[in-house]
Amino acid sequence: MQRKQKSMRRKQKPIGLRVMTCLIGMLLPLCAMAQQITLHGVVKDPSGETVIGAAVVEKGTTNGTVTDLNGAFSLTLPPNATVEISFIGYTTQAIPLNGRTQLQVILTEAAEMLNEVVVVGYGTMKKSDLTGAVSSLGSKRITNTPVANLGQAIQGKISGVQVIDAGQPGDNVSINPTFPL
Repeated sequence: MQRKQKSMRRKQKPIGLRVMTCLIGMLLPLCAMAQQITLHGVVKDPSGETVIGAAVVEKGTTNGTVTDLNGAFSLTLPPNATVEISFIGYTTQAIPLNGRTQLQVILTEAAEMLNEVVVVGYGTMKKSDLTGAVSSLGSKRITNTPVANLGQAIQGKISGVQVIDAGQPGDNVSINPTFPL
C-alpha cells in the first residue's frame, strides 16, 4: 500500500507547474487578439466628396464593412492585411496596410461606361439595339398622384397606351397598346 502512495506522489505535477500551465492557457487568447488592429479611414471621390456605402473588405475574406454618411469606416483586421475598397462606377482599389491604422482613400472613376438597358416584355436588350418607340414614366410622377390602381396612375401620361377601367372598385383594369404589335 505504501508503494502505491509513493508512486502516486511522484506522478503528480507540482502545484507551481499546474498554476503556470493554467495562466498560459488563459493568456494565449489575449496574445492572439493583440495581433489585430483597428483600421479607421475615409473614402472620397475625385472631387473630394465622401462616398456613402462603399464596401471595405479584407482581401480574401468576408470580414468587411461599408462607409457611413461621412464616408468613414472602422474595421478590425491583421496588421499585414490588404484592404479592398469598391463602389459602383469606381475602380476597385487593393491597399496593403503594412501596419497602418489610418487610411484615406480617393477612388478613381471607372473608364468603362455602362450601356443603357431597356426591359422589353420578358427580356432585356441594349438601348442601341432597340427598334421602335419607347415610353417611360418615372415613379416620381406616379407617387404624388392620388389614384386607386396602377391603371389610373398611368392613364393619359404615356402616349400609345390605352387604359380601360371598369369603374367598380376591385374590377380589372385593362392596359393595351394603341398601336399594332
